[in-house]
Amino acid sequence: MRTFAALTLSGVAGIILLKLLATVVFPLLGVFLGILAMTVKLALLAAVVFFFYSMLKKRREADVS
Repeated sequence: MRTFAALTLSGVAGIILLKLLATVVFPLLGVFLGILAMTVKLALLAAVVFFFYSMLKKRREADVS
């Protein structure tokens, strides 16, 4: 009976710790994924701006000569 109580106590403590860990880890994971998505969006925007800039620069050089 004593081992059953210890097993039950460790199982309950494990569930409580898992729930506490989940309340901390899941929001941090969401923030990390949000920052990652924002970085990808900004990189894509920078690539599009650079693409248009390089097209306009080539057109200006062709008009001058």
